[in-house]
Amino acid sequence: MLKYRYEVMFPYQLREVLEKNPIVYLPVSPIEWHGEHLIFGTDPFRARRVLEIVWERLGGVMMPTLYVGTDGTIVEDGEEFWGMEMFAKEKIPGSVFVRKETFYNLLKDMLNFLERTGFKLCVLCTGHMAKPQVEVVEKLEEEYMERSMKVISWHWGKVKYPEELVTNNPLHAGVEESSEILSIDLSYVDLDRVGGMEVDRKVGLTKGNLENISEKLGESRFNFEAEELIKKILKCYNKES
Repeated sequence: MLKYRYEVMFPYQLREVLEKNPIVYLPVSPIEWHGEHLIFGTDPFRARRVLEIVWERLGGVMMPTLYVGTDGTIVEDGEEFWGMEMFAKEKIPGSVFVRKETFYNLLKDMLNFLERTGFKLCVLCTGHMAKPQVEVVEKLEEEYMERSMKVISWHWGKVKYPEELVTNNPLHAGVEESSEILSIDLSYVDLDRVGGMEVDRKVGLTKGNLENISEKLGESRFNFEAEELIKKILKCYNKES
């Protein structure tokens, strides 16, 4: 099975994979605040982890993670708030976003060059679930339906998890997301800092709400989601694992 990371490929390897397994995976999400207890790279790491599980099974080419994304905005009393700031009603240092049109144009240009290179399927995965972000990746999937390279836009909103893999109170940076990041690396979650800041408590990130974080839950959610994505790819790509 041919399986490469794009940034360390040689041209002859690219020619070989384009002939035998022309699928490319692109994880994309912004650096974003996820509470005092989670790293800023939560969404990009999440997207990459899902794709890496699939890539290990199906092969193809893994693109470097694209640390970029967009979110909703509001302006109140002359202050512009992005993402979770809209709910906290205060500026939260750490997140790095771009305008929706910037995000769309960037991805469109990248997909154009992947198609131009000769790939036949791009799996575009976002770990960031803001409405403008999802709208962009899904729009690009639609735009590529009749082109030589198809695009699968993927996010966890497309997954119907079994009851044991969800909580009754899903939150941004909540039990599900925190468990997933914990399963990637224990050092990426600092449970002692849960609810330690007032801004965390404003958006529901309290010790009581996050008491069921577990590495096992995160690993199970990733594996379930990856299996769902594999089914989608095999159906679209018409190949067998």
